[in-house]
Amino acid sequence: MFSFSDKEERDSIAIVGLSCRFADAPNPGIFWRNIMDGRSSLTALTGEAALPVGAHPLFDKAYPAVAGQLGRLYACIPAQQTFPRQMNKGENQDLYFAVQLAFDALADAGYRPHSPEPVRGTVRFAYAQLFNASTVNWLEHTFFIDQTMAIMRSWNRNAPDEWLDSVHEHFLESLPAPNADSFLAAAGHSMADWIARESSFTGAATSLDAGVLSATAVLEQAIDDLASGRADVALAGALMPPLSTSLLQGIAGKVRFTRERSLVPFARDADGTVPGEGGAFFVLKRRRDALAAKDRIYALVRSAVSGMAGTGDLLAEAAAMASRPKAEVPVTSIQLIEADGSGIPEVDAAEVDAVMKLWGEHKAGGPLVGIGSVKGNIGHCFSASGAAGLLKTALALNCRVLPPQISTDRPLDALSNLGSSVYLLNSPRPWIVGDRTKARRAALFSRNFNGRASVVLLEEEPEGRA
Repeated sequence: MFSFSDKEERDSIAIVGLSCRFADAPNPGIFWRNIMDGRSSLTALTGEAALPVGAHPLFDKAYPAVAGQLGRLYACIPAQQTFPRQMNKGENQDLYFAVQLAFDALADAGYRPHSPEPVRGTVRFAYAQLFNASTVNWLEHTFFIDQTMAIMRSWNRNAPDEWLDSVHEHFLESLPAPNADSFLAAAGHSMADWIARESSFTGAATSLDAGVLSATAVLEQAIDDLASGRADVALAGALMPPLSTSLLQGIAGKVRFTRERSLVPFARDADGTVPGEGGAFFVLKRRRDALAAKDRIYALVRSAVSGMAGTGDLLAEAAAMASRPKAEVPVTSIQLIEADGSGIPEVDAAEVDAVMKLWGEHKAGGPLVGIGSVKGNIGHCFSASGAAGLLKTALALNCRVLPPQISTDRPLDALSNLGSSVYLLNSPRPWIVGDRTKARRAALFSRNFNGRASVVLLEEEPEGRA
């Protein structure tokens, strides 16, 4: 069995708690089961995300036919989270959803909210404040109504002021009442602060939006909190709220969506990605503290590097950088890659090329690496996509299984090459390590639509620890 060096002991960060809600996955256990079963949870767009009958997209680009949708899993009851009141129609339910995910992860790690004892903990939260009930409600009461009344006045120049005033009042009465508290609570920093306060955490509580790299960015912050000694426990999470037509039409102007009803990353006939919704949270501690507390350790985080820019082999550069100086492990010791794998042909091909250059041709007895992407199961969850990949990778290390992605019998040519060290994980495999002194290792790749890349390097917690 492998053992840690003194430096590895100092640098190890343990994942001791998990939570999630993604399409058809109310918790990590069902999320993992769906992956192992090769199940696609993509469904026809409904509700606010569906393009109205007869309507055309804002841009002359493909509008998705399916998505990984939360549906009823987005519903949270504030009273069950000990909030003093019920949610109003004009409030941002993202707050309650994020708090629920945070509480679930803390409970998995053995923490209880509203602890009478303060906790030296930090909250790092990835959240893109786009369209939600609170911000839209505020715009309806201000900008939208003002603009609508200006248009009506231009069409009815002779209309009496009394009539226009009555129309204005009717518009206002038809809207949910504005609520200053709920508007402020819709901001990401307020949500992070709320989670920290309800969890009795005394450290920093921040939010950020780094696009697809958001999960890696908050993980990087959480690791730094623990490594520096500013915190004894760190809560890191990312959220992608339910989709809307407005959001999808805007994204479709720059992101290639497929009109197909499935998404198979790294398939030769893939022609675009599919959107998804959801979120996940992780509780992190220094490994030595987790061992002292007899915590369950899902996986160890060796390194996280986000926001790298450049041209060419971005992911190769990121992976190499994540392997030094903190991790000090060779890239070829990685046996699993949870790839960005979005289904966008040229992006998938570039990612495979970068991995091929790292591993090269297979030689007898040489290392092999399996590659796959969870996006085929739940869609591309944008700011929460890295959180979904991190969750899948941590569970794979914990279960010692190489998990499959949605299967294809027509993978990219580079992945069909029997002489390559890289193969597509079309089916689950036991994660066997020939040399028991070597650790199981995995890498999580993410790539923003602007070309920036990130990588997280993870490692198993040894079996049979003391």
